[in-house]
Amino acid sequence: VNPLLEAFGNAQTVMNDNSSRFGKYIQLRFQKNTVQGAKLSEYLLEKSRVVQQDTGERNFHIFYYMFAGLSSEQKEMYGLLDPSLYRYISGRFGTQEVAECWKHKYQEVCNALDMVGFQEQEQVDMQAILAGVLSLGNVTFEPEESKGSVKVSEASQGWLKAAAVSHKKSWQKPNGYDVLPHWLPSVSCCCSPCADARDSIAKVAYGRVFGWIVCKINELLAENVDPEVELREIGILDIFGFENFAMNRFEQLCINLANEQLQHFFNHHIFQLEQAAYKEEGLPWETITFNNNEPILNLLLAKPLGLLSLLDEQSAFPQATDKTFVDKLNSSFKGNLHFQPARGHILGFSIIHYAGKVQYAAGGFLEKNRDTLPASVRKLFISSITPLLVLLHIHHEPRPTLARVKCGLLWLDGLLLFLCPCQHSLMVLMERMYSANPHFVRCIKPNSQKEPGVLDNQVVLMQLRYNGLLETIRIRRDGFSWRPSFEEFAER
Repeated sequence: VNPLLEAFGNAQTVMNDNSSRFGKYIQLRFQKNTVQGAKLSEYLLEKSRVVQQDTGERNFHIFYYMFAGLSSEQKEMYGLLDPSLYRYISGRFGTQEVAECWKHKYQEVCNALDMVGFQEQEQVDMQAILAGVLSLGNVTFEPEESKGSVKVSEASQGWLKAAAVSHKKSWQKPNGYDVLPHWLPSVSCCCSPCADARDSIAKVAYGRVFGWIVCKINELLAENVDPEVELREIGILDIFGFENFAMNRFEQLCINLANEQLQHFFNHHIFQLEQAAYKEEGLPWETITFNNNEPILNLLLAKPLGLLSLLDEQSAFPQATDKTFVDKLNSSFKGNLHFQPARGHILGFSIIHYAGKVQYAAGGFLEKNRDTLPASVRKLFISSITPLLVLLHIHHEPRPTLARVKCGLLWLDGLLLFLCPCQHSLMVLMERMYSANPHFVRCIKPNSQKEPGVLDNQVVLMQLRYNGLLETIRIRRDGFSWRPSFEEFAER
């Protein structure tokens, strides 16, 4: 299933050509030392990448794989034209050599889809949705002089038609593809700018497809054992690392929050519990200090005046803007050592994380936190005669905003699956991790240029410092990092 997850969940970033843009937690279940099944939970998919990528970055791999791997007849069936025309992939494709690699990757995806158990019609519908998302991204708007409202521009009528009919029956209503053209401008005028509504549809459609894929994978991997028999479990959490780009947005704040939480978990086990055990045993020990990031977590998560609580508060006010949100932060956190207002006329703020200072651009924070889909859009999807589109929307309820779903230490935006009935919150995840025996793998990036065989000492040293690894080495060297049980000791 890995080619499938990477194709739909990974993308090229400035730091990594195959960066996971979602977090996953894999539960491997054992019975009598034999793997009996597994379960995958996904969370924090970077849906905004579907509609916007920064310089040097790409959209999710699957879009490029489709262009490289589909035959001319298939592209015509899905209404796909030259990739340079599509705004959602920034009009960029790749060299012939890269395209050949993508073609091979597309075949891997198709093989994985067959292996997981996707029916042929499901695969067709899924790719039709992705093609429709790309066409939708090229729809633009212009003022409608007679009514003082907005309409789809004449120049993009063809793209709107392509978006409507690329699903064939998916959008089909009594009036054929005429439904979408009439719906899109009208709903946009009454609730939000048209472009935001357009992008919201694209992000939601992609996010639901991804969640659906994960659910199908879980059906394949489900264990088939006697429910009365106890299973042992190894859980593997694979999550993106701390991010600090030239432009950091809402997504980077969520990612860095997750890393703050995991760093706190790391500190708890490596330093607090370890040294508490030495003290309890009465061992002579000089306490090792570490960078405690609790003040940063309080800044982000405290109620009712933490950053995320204030974000939810502002998101609830229809008249609130990203500027009013920033103004609220500036007044609430004045003097806080881990918060800095932006200088000049920049709409943003900086947070001094455990890994360093990150400046966030606040534009789009409220809209992304609301993550709303107009009710009329949901009705349109639900009334489709294509089973996949109905499935992706009929059981989905609007999610709570970011702070409202926080519980305990760890809660993030876009949390977990939209569709799977066995949803796993990060609170449950952290409870499992705290009750288990954790092992940590810290990944160190050797250089910032994505070059092989190059080790930049300063880049490496910076990561060793902010990850707490220098202190970890010290406690492992001076302490008692391996302690056998009495039975093991007696046996030896």
